[in-house]
Amino acid sequence: MAPTSDQNARHLQRLAALVAQRRAQLKLKKEDAAKACGIAYMTYWKIEDGQPVRGSTYAKLEVGFQMRAGSCKAVLDGADSVTLEDGTELIEGGQIARVDPQALGEEYGDAYAKSAMLVAPELTGRQIQEMHEKALEILRKRGLVP
Repeated sequence: MAPTSDQNARHLQRLAALVAQRRAQLKLKKEDAAKACGIAYMTYWKIEDGQPVRGSTYAKLEVGFQMRAGSCKAVLDGADSVTLEDGTELIEGGQIARVDPQALGEEYGDAYAKSAMLVAPELTGRQIQEMHEKALEILRKRGLVP
């Protein structure tokens, strides 16, 4: 079933918000964003205003903003996010980054120790280490870290 005109308008507005959000991430003014994407300023303005443009224009936007090909069409079809070339998902008001479990495991100990010292300064180094090891064991059992 084809989207209704209300749905189309909502999808265009969602895409507009995501594009504006990505432009802000890239620290670009609208004029600079249009240049980076190789499109006319007024055409770029239409995108952020929630107006439809040609499919080829969305493709240029995707290249200029490092979005995966087809991200704009996916949002216009109802998706709630765009995926960037690095795999990060950009959602309205935020982004979802894929966490490298190996990096998480490596950084976790330091963050855990610093937090424990701030929250419970009376704990000994050995107590903090034991708590850290137990927490890491739980995360491993759940498959969240290697």
